[in-house]
Amino acid sequence: MPSLLAAFAHPDDEAFSVAGTLARAHRGGVAVALLTATDGEAGRITGSAVRDRAEAARLRRAELLASAGVLGVDRVFTPGYPDGGLEAMPADDLIGRAVEVIREVRPDVVISFGPEGAPTGHPDHKAMARAATAAFFLAGNGTAFPGAAPPWQPARLYYHTWEGRIGRTGRGLSEGLAGCPISCRVDITDVLDLKRAAFAAHRSQQHHRPEFDALLIPCEEYHLAAGAPQPVALTTDLFEGLHAPAR
Repeated sequence: MPSLLAAFAHPDDEAFSVAGTLARAHRGGVAVALLTATDGEAGRITGSAVRDRAEAARLRRAELLASAGVLGVDRVFTPGYPDGGLEAMPADDLIGRAVEVIREVRPDVVISFGPEGAPTGHPDHKAMARAATAAFFLAGNGTAFPGAAPPWQPARLYYHTWEGRIGRTGRGLSEGLAGCPISCRVDITDVLDLKRAAFAAHRSQQHHRPEFDALLIPCEEYHLAAGAPQPVALTTDLFEGLHAPAR
């Protein structure tokens, strides 16, 4: 069975960026896993009274699991690293955890943020992009981060990207950020309802609804960052040309 791993920084990152792709992959018989590095406890919480960051973390983790359930994600990994602190972590800690997850999940394709850190340029997003990229190359190296699971080399690494320049005003991003060049454009028209439902599952984050709605389009776009070449320059399927799972 083909396998896909999405690696992101915060609960709701998956809903904003790749939810349609995850839902389509699940419908197509792909095993889908999600690594979310933090519990999002430093973010603003609305619609629910929380006493401290620990309670906020529990709430947002539950919301993440609900979102994953909507999308058909088979496995969710939540190591609980500090929200807003990924950039300050020892790099090997985050990379090593990503390597462990890749070796356990054995994905053919890994998707994550690009080096610009998504349209927001969030430092946690950038740190996760670096970790996912390093882990993609190191997971197949038996001498790197030795552990219980055997080495595994995914076939492709894709970065979530977009056309043009988009960003949030009022946060130093009014001109927006450009993503990496588009290599794959996944049509999510038939699962837009699931993408909306996935974001709705993040009930404490509905103050971001205007941004979510503004970014909601009938496709999700990716940049092939590493791995097996695509059969054509612009594909419509992350697995196109991969006739067998990576070994």
